[in-house]
Amino acid sequence: MKKWLLSAIMLSTSLVVVACGGESDKVSKESSGENAEDTEQLVIMGTTDVHAHMMPYDYMVDEVDDSFGLAKAHTLVEEIRNEHEHTLLLDNGDMIQGSVLGEVLSSVNPVNADEPHDIMDAMNLMKYDTAALGNHEFNFGLTYLDDTIAKTKFPWLSANVYNEGTDELRYDPYTIIEKEIGGETLRIGVIGFVPPQIMTWDAVHLEGNIYVEEIIDSAEKYIPKMKKEGADLVVALSHSGIDPNDEASENAAYQLSQVEGIDAMILGHQHYVFPGSDDFTDIDGVDVEKGTVNGVPAVMPGSWGNHLGVIELDLRHKDGAWEVVSFDSKVKETAKYDPHPDMVALVKETHEAAVAYVNRPVGEVENDLNTFFSRIMDNEVVQLVNEAQLDYMKRNFAGTEYEEMPMLSAAAPFRAGRGGDYTDVGAGEIAIRDVNDIYVYPNTLHVVKVNGMALQKWLERSAENFLQIDPASSEEQPLIDTDFASFNFDTIEGVAYKIDVTKPVGERIVDLTYEGKEVTAEDEFLVATNNYRAGGGGDHLEDVATVLASTDENREVIIDYIRNYDGVLNVEASNNWSIVPFETDAKIVFETDIAGESLADQTANVAFVELLEDTTGRFQFHPLVQ
Repeated sequence: MKKWLLSAIMLSTSLVVVACGGESDKVSKESSGENAEDTEQLVIMGTTDVHAHMMPYDYMVDEVDDSFGLAKAHTLVEEIRNEHEHTLLLDNGDMIQGSVLGEVLSSVNPVNADEPHDIMDAMNLMKYDTAALGNHEFNFGLTYLDDTIAKTKFPWLSANVYNEGTDELRYDPYTIIEKEIGGETLRIGVIGFVPPQIMTWDAVHLEGNIYVEEIIDSAEKYIPKMKKEGADLVVALSHSGIDPNDEASENAAYQLSQVEGIDAMILGHQHYVFPGSDDFTDIDGVDVEKGTVNGVPAVMPGSWGNHLGVIELDLRHKDGAWEVVSFDSKVKETAKYDPHPDMVALVKETHEAAVAYVNRPVGEVENDLNTFFSRIMDNEVVQLVNEAQLDYMKRNFAGTEYEEMPMLSAAAPFRAGRGGDYTDVGAGEIAIRDVNDIYVYPNTLHVVKVNGMALQKWLERSAENFLQIDPASSEEQPLIDTDFASFNFDTIEGVAYKIDVTKPVGERIVDLTYEGKEVTAEDEFLVATNNYRAGGGGDHLEDVATVLASTDENREVIIDYIRNYDGVLNVEASNNWSIVPFETDAKIVFETDIAGESLADQTANVAFVELLEDTTGRFQFHPLVQ
């Protein structure tokens, strides 16, 4: 490993100086205007979506990144505890999965039930009071999850997960924490919720073992029980974001805020920052300055430990009961804080193992692999994934009843703009960290059987990546729907097709052929994909048969493909799909990493327009050039 990098972190944490003043915190204030001299203050701190980022370190590029890390949040938590007498520290889920450090603990060198787990030890070190389960806690199966969370000194909560068959809650739905404040006992009830969609996303682990109730149904059931058991305050840990639509389920925090009895909420899952960002400005009932959702104080503290949510409640004990007199909702960036030396020391060995792991070479590639233009044309990164998955499928089905069936593969560009991230792997030696850059998630390879109609629907859903273009307009028009997640933009190898972006959603896929023949509704195909997509994640598939549900990670499939390749691998996009050419006087534009400027010089239908900010550029797509 690069010893100097770890030494630099260790040195900086041994000289911790907490900066004061000049905060750019996003702060809200709501007050009754009454005299606050007789009030007591409770400070609720919250993290969410840490995704195993203990250290301020980007394993993909093998260098320190001071913009995130739970070790930094730890230093800030300690500062707040020193300033306030009464505090709570809560986590809102997605803690154990998401970084290479987490992968080392779960998959590379799996931690046994009787062995310490660094992430759980780190949470114990920080003295969390309780935590809620997030959807990614379930990625590795129930046995690993239950063994892991058993190692903390605090309870993990989920009020909407039940054991199949017994209808019993699998986890504690809530906990009530008592604090002596001003000579009185304050009972704080904390309840946790997870998106019901885990039954789709991790069906291979969960189906037949558990079921999940809708968040609002569980809240309406258990919050009155908490009140009956003496909770003076109720804090909801909702691993769920904000979506005002009546049918919202995955992101149901808006509806949760309308359930009677909730005094504060810590939100997550969407990886946004609230209050203070512009992500929810146009939603009725959401105040992005005060930090309230339908009047309930709430925070969503980003991801990866880059923010700490802080809700300060000014309380008064009056006539035998506690009341909230005023509150502050804010999120505090952790970037300026040094990583806490105790956590750095705690995870040192696993961190070094993670760095060593990602630097293991797996082979060589002849050409650069990046996703700069992956949302407008066929792409080498997605091509590599599809080639590896096809190779795996053909080998596994050799000699079986499926051997002669048409085989396809579906893959998406995972790092293609979300948060400004793009895959960018240079030609030459390729290491495991490069494959992690290509395939971010710990999905497992699944194969589904679909007919031509389902295949068409799959591609139509993926084509929602594009905004509808009006060729009759001369106004500048954006090509890509940036609200559509890049990981849902599947391209399917093995068939040829075109996408007509001038047509409305659901009518865009044309000239869909297999081996030169038009695909009919009755044609049948095997398609290699991942467990998320096979289970219905992303709404591409519905009621299709899974013929192979392997436990092999897609990432390992890619690694094996590169390792087993004879010689230097040259990945060339097959160009099996493209946008239908059209005439327009409008400038058709899209945004991507500024590094795409040099690539545009080599691409006939793309031209660089202008620099928008340090890392982003505006580019023009020429729809008549092929």
